[in-house]
Amino acid sequence: MRAACGAARFIQKAGALSNTPVAAQSLLIRGATWEAFLMAKYSVGVRARAALRALSVVVALVFSVARSTQASAAEPAEPEAEAGPKLAEPQLVSVPAEGGGDAGVSARHGSVFVDPLGFALFGPRLGVELGAGRLSVAAHARWFNAGLLSHSLFLSDGDSFDFSYGAGLRARYFLSDGLRGAHLGLAGEYLSSRIANPASQVLTRSAYAVPYAEAGYRLPFGGFYADASAGVGYAFQLSAKVENMPGGSSAARFEASDKSSVYGTASLELGLYF
Repeated sequence: MRAACGAARFIQKAGALSNTPVAAQSLLIRGATWEAFLMAKYSVGVRARAALRALSVVVALVFSVARSTQASAAEPAEPEAEAGPKLAEPQLVSVPAEGGGDAGVSARHGSVFVDPLGFALFGPRLGVELGAGRLSVAAHARWFNAGLLSHSLFLSDGDSFDFSYGAGLRARYFLSDGLRGAHLGLAGEYLSSRIANPASQVLTRSAYAVPYAEAGYRLPFGGFYADASAGVGYAFQLSAKVENMPGGSSAARFEASDKSSVYGTASLELGLYF
């Protein structure tokens, strides 16, 4: 009778755990039935019954926790909020200069230049050039008596140059835009020479007009350039006069010679664009 009552109480406790899994409830019922059987047959003591009850409760709790864990794992994860569309980072795009040319080339309006090769020929030159695209005009000045070839062609024994100079204009057509590359041109120069002969105390003044055609090539280096060219023309003597130097009186015995001739020249201009 005591065993039956104990089993009934244990079954009531198992039924109270209605939230436990079915398998756990079955174990509790079996534990209660097993407890009743042991009590009826072997007269199990109070401590043994308490241990058996505790074991049944632990098993039921383990099954309940395991089921809760499985249910949590089976629940689908909430989808993350979709991020808005990412904006593409701005990129720098190079835009060619208008007309497809280089901006630095199209910005050239002329140059200043010096011709050091003139020291070996008819004197060094200093000039300025104005132009754009493929056309340019230039003006230059020449220190005529500083050229080695000037000395060879114009001076005789005992002669020396007094101050002599040249001034000229030039027009060029370049085969490439930006005042660069191969070019063709026409030029004209006025030359004034003063040749002194200290022994005779006379001074010879001469003037020449020199038209010529030229061709060359200009190689730019950023804002600088080197320009080599050659030209050929004719030097026309415009005037010639022999004068007495201070203290001299023999000019009447001399006559100025006409030195008109074919004229050839070359240049190596080193310039700076602006």
